[in-house]
Amino acid sequence: MIEVRDVVTSVLYGLGENATRKHSDPEIIDSLNIVLRYVNLALINTKSYWIAKEIKLKPKNGKAKLPEDFGGFKEFEAYDGKYKFTKDAIKVDKDVVMTYLYIIDPIETIEDEIDLPYVLFDMFTRYSIGLLNGNFGSDTVAGLISAEIQKLVANESSGPIDRPMPFFV
Repeated sequence: MIEVRDVVTSVLYGLGENATRKHSDPEIIDSLNIVLRYVNLALINTKSYWIAKEIKLKPKNGKAKLPEDFGGFKEFEAYDGKYKFTKDAIKVDKDVVMTYLYIIDPIETIEDEIDLPYVLFDMFTRYSIGLLNGNFGSDTVAGLISAEIQKLVANESSGPIDRPMPFFV
């Protein structure tokens, strides 16, 4: 988990505003939310397990309601039947466990936490500083974040490699 307070402190140091401030907390939180939305979208596009949740779907009349935080489909557990996504539901034949990619809640206060691994801390700091300084526009940040996330999660799809032990006892 990433503590928003720690990111804000790093942003202020990066901006040289540790003694006198030019940017308010709401401005910094807004820039962090812009970065968060692009990070979340990039993680959804790469189908990252960092934002994966499981839910058991129990259809009624062949339909199950999708979770409120549904951002994308990842996989079903042991289900080989047909399925179809509609506006806010999914058509399935029977009960099934679905892994889906969720939308992270926006940051509201400095006391919040970002439900992402700490390895992304620097990304939030750098791009928030760039947005607040005017060095980056939103479109530039979107492209940079997408490229960086793709590199970070490139090896996720294959999962861990199981290898036999090189010796026996």
